[in-house]
Amino acid sequence: TIPTHGAWDLEWFSMDGTSYLAVANHRNSSNFDIDSVIYQWTGSAFFSVQAIPTHGAHDWEYFSING
Repeated sequence: TIPTHGAWDLEWFSMDGTSYLAVANHRNSSNFDIDSVIYQWTGSAFFSVQAIPTHGAHDWEYFSING
């Protein structure tokens, strides 16, 4: 189970052979200032790897920068 707070979007992506799920949390019961979270998939479970402060998040988009 992945805890969410009014999540509007999920984005599955992979980097260097590791899979992740980004959750765009839109709001909790009283506030739009809430962390959105990136989870790593271990093959059997998700665990949180990064919380990002967001305000009413609507969407996630994965992209890479080659440089």
